[in-house]
Amino acid sequence: MSRRRKRFKIRYVILPILAVLVIAAAAVIGTHWDLIKAAKLGLTADPETILADQQKKDQEIQEILGVDGLITDEMIAEAQEELEQSWAEEETGMSGEDSEQSAENGGGPAQAQTSGQTPQSGAAGIAGTSTGSAAGSSSSGGKQTESDIVAKYTAKLYGVRGAYQGRIDGIISSAKSEFASLPAEQQTGSAKSSILSSKLSQAESLEAECDARVESVLGEMSAELSAAGHSTDSVGQLRSYYEDAKASQKAAYLAQMRGN
Repeated sequence: MSRRRKRFKIRYVILPILAVLVIAAAAVIGTHWDLIKAAKLGLTADPETILADQQKKDQEIQEILGVDGLITDEMIAEAQEELEQSWAEEETGMSGEDSEQSAENGGGPAQAQTSGQTPQSGAAGIAGTSTGSAAGSSSSGGKQTESDIVAKYTAKLYGVRGAYQGRIDGIISSAKSEFASLPAEQQTGSAKSSILSSKLSQAESLEAECDARVESVLGEMSAELSAAGHSTDSVGQLRSYYEDAKASQKAAYLAQMRGN
């Protein structure tokens, strides 16, 4: 067999495999531009390495923004809980008081998701946050400082990311359960791709919602910074950070599927 024919045979075997992986990833996490970056990283690194690198970036952005040590786990959890509670109210039609009672009893859609099965879970561990006092009051005792405002909205962004990630995790868990329920002889690569493809619209819808929520948070942040006479440069920095973090999370999901 000639070298050219061997090369053709290798491509014929490998390219379809890579195509299935990328299509499967696209089905779960959407088909936006950052999938290109995610695919490149997800096909060459393991989930743990990808997420460890993202945690470093989480810490770096806090240092760049000057809010290192100002964001607490409680701030992030509060932002995530607020969003999850609004979902619970929309889905059940409960009043705020009833929803709070449900949350105390372990209710809420994101809490029902299976954790530990995905590359990264929860919001508290996203940025290696401290557990000190929140950045709710300024050090001067008057109007909030720029760092106070940036820390508050960065925590909100983490909370939004964590809440939506919980729902994406739920989609992936559902796909895994559906695949596992198939007879052994039907658990093929094409079957996995088909199942993941069926989740495409759900994942794309959630990603679009998350993007919109993030833009809303950044819009509020920009308005508050401007009203206080501060620079809004941090808004663009956080937007870039969010897009990069989203690509890293997609890469981690792709790497996880590759390992499975």
